[in-house]
Amino acid sequence: MPNFKIFQDVPDQAKVKIYGSNDVAFNTDSSGNLTITSTGLAITAPANGLMVTAPAEGLSITSTGLAITAPANGLTVTAPAEGLSITPPANGILITSTGLAITSTGLAVAVGTTDVSATRVSITDTAGTPDETYNVLDLRTWSFGVVNNSLDANAQALVTLQISPDATNWQNEVGPVTIDQNSMETFVSSIFLKYARLYYSAVNSASAVTLNIFFQGQT
Repeated sequence: MPNFKIFQDVPDQAKVKIYGSNDVAFNTDSSGNLTITSTGLAITAPANGLMVTAPAEGLSITSTGLAITAPANGLTVTAPAEGLSITPPANGILITSTGLAITSTGLAVAVGTTDVSATRVSITDTAGTPDETYNVLDLRTWSFGVVNNSLDANAQALVTLQISPDATNWQNEVGPVTIDQNSMETFVSSIFLKYARLYYSAVNSASAVTLNIFFQGQT
């Protein structure tokens, strides 16, 4: 009431202070909110790492006083110097996202190659002969290279690239291409089917042809 003096000349001593069991006052920030410091909140992970198990409907943290703010560009995880080890469950890890990008200058992707060569000599058949059939289903890219290595300058070859879905029904994809002595041609399909082969013949039965055939692919 007006003109009545309070019990204390120091107003601060008239405030109600809250103490814990160790006779230390609770700490607040400049706005009066309760402060939780690292010495008051400790989470100790087990020896093999920290395991967080979410309920079936997902992990939910809700609080009007608790806020977790991620950096502007998203969540950053820094691995220790010896590397980060992630062990997936028995069925593997599935990551799906329309906005997920994984980039790394140190990410290595193993690349396998296929390199097969053969020499066909004394080809005089003008009707044509199919060469070896290749299953290209598991190859990302592949091609044939054919060199006419005939001794006779007049020995020409006709070579065709054929493809098939079942190794029984064949379709001409490239060619026939005429290859002169000491010349090379390459054959690449623009249509993807499971099987591929070359079909070759001599232009003139009197001039025997020798072909060096290369099949090369990358998985």
